[in-house]
Amino acid sequence: MPMDSTGFPGDEELESVIAELVQRPALTDAERGGGRTVRGDRPLPLICVVGAGRRDVLVPFAERFATTRDLAFARVDAEAVAASTRDAEGPLPPLPLLTAAREKLELDAFGPYHQPTFDRYRLVEWLTTQRVDREPGGNRRRRTTEMLRRWSGRGPRTANDGSGAATVVEDVPTLPARTALWLVLAVAGRLGMRVTGVRRQARWLMRQPYVVPAHSRDIQGFAERLTLPHREREDASQVGKLLVHAFLEDLRAAYRRRHRRVLPRRAGLRRTAYVTLLLDNVTEANGGWELLQLINDVRNETGEHDPLLVVAAGADWPEPRPTADHPPAEAALALRTWRENLPLRRQRFDRYARYLWLRATEPAAPPAPPVAPRRLSPRAVRHRDGSAPAVTAAAEPPPPRQPAAPLTGLRARRPPYPARRGVGEAVLALLLLVVLLPPALDVRESWAAGCSYFRAGFHDGVAVRVAELGRGGRTQCVGYSDSAVQIFGKNDRLRTAQSAVFAQNETAKRLHAQRPDRPFLTVVHFVGLTNEVSRPDTDHASAEELEGLLLRQQEQNQVSDVQPLLRVVVANGGDGMGHAATVAREMLAPLAEADPTVVAVTGMDRTVAQTEQAISELGTAGVPVVGTTLTGTGLAELSPLYFQMVPDNSVQALLVARYAEHLDVERLTVHHPPLGAGDGYVETLLTETRAEAEARGIEVAEESWGRTQGDNSLCTGPDRSGEMVFYVGREADFADFLRTSAGGCPGGRAQLPVIVAGDSVSRFVAQPERRTNSALAGVPVSYVGLGALVTLAGDPCRRGEVPDGTPGGTPLNAFCTGFSRLHPEASDPGGGGAVPWPAERSGVAYDTAGMLIGAVGELHRPPTAGTAARPPHRGAVAQHLRESVFQGATGAVDFRTSRIGNERNLAVLTLEDISDIEAQPVCSFLIGTLAPGRTGAPETGCPR
Repeated sequence: MPMDSTGFPGDEELESVIAELVQRPALTDAERGGGRTVRGDRPLPLICVVGAGRRDVLVPFAERFATTRDLAFARVDAEAVAASTRDAEGPLPPLPLLTAAREKLELDAFGPYHQPTFDRYRLVEWLTTQRVDREPGGNRRRRTTEMLRRWSGRGPRTANDGSGAATVVEDVPTLPARTALWLVLAVAGRLGMRVTGVRRQARWLMRQPYVVPAHSRDIQGFAERLTLPHREREDASQVGKLLVHAFLEDLRAAYRRRHRRVLPRRAGLRRTAYVTLLLDNVTEANGGWELLQLINDVRNETGEHDPLLVVAAGADWPEPRPTADHPPAEAALALRTWRENLPLRRQRFDRYARYLWLRATEPAAPPAPPVAPRRLSPRAVRHRDGSAPAVTAAAEPPPPRQPAAPLTGLRARRPPYPARRGVGEAVLALLLLVVLLPPALDVRESWAAGCSYFRAGFHDGVAVRVAELGRGGRTQCVGYSDSAVQIFGKNDRLRTAQSAVFAQNETAKRLHAQRPDRPFLTVVHFVGLTNEVSRPDTDHASAEELEGLLLRQQEQNQVSDVQPLLRVVVANGGDGMGHAATVAREMLAPLAEADPTVVAVTGMDRTVAQTEQAISELGTAGVPVVGTTLTGTGLAELSPLYFQMVPDNSVQALLVARYAEHLDVERLTVHHPPLGAGDGYVETLLTETRAEAEARGIEVAEESWGRTQGDNSLCTGPDRSGEMVFYVGREADFADFLRTSAGGCPGGRAQLPVIVAGDSVSRFVAQPERRTNSALAGVPVSYVGLGALVTLAGDPCRRGEVPDGTPGGTPLNAFCTGFSRLHPEASDPGGGGAVPWPAERSGVAYDTAGMLIGAVGELHRPPTAGTAARPPHRGAVAQHLRESVFQGATGAVDFRTSRIGNERNLAVLTLEDISDIEAQPVCSFLIGTLAPGRTGAPETGCPR
């Protein structure tokens, strides 16, 4: 490639050598030499082109570098820099040529992958231009610290800075005290390199070999030695080597391809071409040869590779003149020879070990310019005599200068794909997306279902998961919780009850921590707390049971020495207990295994296939189950540890049949949903009712409805007031049953038969918003009450007074006292508050917890010396239930003959107007035992 007028013979070969040297080997590249394989960076020569006989020899090379993208280079005119320093004012850096190179290499003009900071070099360079004069009585160390802080951008010291400690130390008068204080503060990390704001640079400066940093106590002392006038006492060559070493170290740091020699460093992998310094017009006077000699010495003495390729040009040879050189046309041969000789020459610290000398000759004289062709002057005119016009010679304009072409093969190799900007970030983002997307979806699903995702994972008393809720992709949160971290359901009253229970749990834990020898038991209350929005028929009924447990907690969780402390874990089996078996098997059984204070699972909500399977699963795990409102027949066969607080459906069928006899009805019609849906409650109650009525000679008819009630009016046709209709179904369908049954009565509601509903309708009765329907106005309804004695206590109980006919000091009195305090707190802020009478489900749950507390209190044994208190075994608790009688607010609980409470009382309660929220139920018929001291009416059995 021909050069322009500043070129020299052999420049094309030199271009090829430069293009080869600029290419940085890949991290995995290797070449064999001397019997050993060399990988990674190679040593770079100091290429010196001498004797060209003209100035600005390297201008064409700089132009070609400038046309090549992503190649970092700097052309420094040594003569121009030397001229500029002659007129400069103030202290100058020792190596102005290196400062000029640094300023050009710091420019953001070489692509996105070359941006060295030169912070080590700039610090040393700055220190060499600072003056720290001695002041009488001044603190030199403090001034140096302030100077370093100014350079780092941290500003002057303030009273709140950690460096303020340095002032305190220096002001301590005695040396031992000052030394001790220095030691304490240094261990605390308050002094040392940190106070200056140049910790990283200071650590390197105190470890590098030049200017003997070991002669200084710390960075402040070493920095002072580099300032004026102190620098004048140092060896100038050592200061120069320190500057060169800092310059090269900054480049090494920017181009380093590994972190701590192990981990890949993307910034270094991106830099695939070396930095080139074009040092033009080098002479002894302008410091060019001095800078090259310093670079040579630093490379020899440190033995470290650096990414700086230096190409220098000068008219005269340095002294002493090198003994060997090559013409530029033999640049490739010269490079091979240099590489072969380098190991031995650098081992001997040869003065010219790193130089690659090229002897350039002066260019030949340019040929004479050709004679310009003659042309007519545009202003020429013919003479009057017609002679030819004057002819002038016009000089040809100089040809336009062609732009410099890029050097042959000179380009930066594209960095490895993983190291390119944005690739690693994209891969990391993709990995994070892959890793975090499932948890993010889980979080979103959990929040949509009402599950506490994050806090639940860090709480031992909470375990939840998302489950399906009916059709349409809706979800619900099932599991268990003993903390406000997780509250189930959406009803305000239900959530308020749970919050109150969880607050009592914290009280119980705190009191137990104060008295570890005090009895402590955990009861898991397992019901369905979530439901479809359109059918919230169990929220208030579930809240009633939780309120009963809360009353018992408030009684027990008091400062005492012997009373057992009660903790309640609330478990949710989902809508209609649809996930009861899964929760019991995968959550409650492991909870009981891990927590020996869990004595029983209560509640169980409703007799369905999932509930029956849950009872069996818990029985297999050795956990007693106490059903509070289950009435299905045959449940005791599912587990030997199953107990039932209320009579089963055989007793309920007996109650309805006897009530029909009492009313002397003509016929008993049973309304029920379609069978075969796995609802054991409906199926067993229907079977037991049919068998009991037929055994008593009562005519029985059955009517079933499909998906909707349809037209089931009881007023059409003949007068049916002498009949009884028994509703055997769930509470969710009862409103539709009443609306269709009582509709279309031309003669008024007197034509309606006696309507009696099963015990499940007590949930409907407890849900006030479901009863406020004008279509139900005036319709009398009777239903089976499971805790009739509590309900019949009426207003006196709600006010905390002794109910009529009840002697003082009974369990019912204690229940009423607590209920009177709790009832205002249990009101629903949304307007659908609690029913205006003591809730029967609260009474049953209250008695269930009291029965378990009594068993634990009886079985508890104080710890002996050297042993810790341990809760009683669940098997012992179950056995105690079978051997004792518990007197509760709803009557006596006796499991000595049977684990099913068939001896307990069961009543038909009547509301004269189902839509009247303020009306209180009255007893229409009752069977079973009453509380001690109370008697029943001869005809109805109701308490007198």
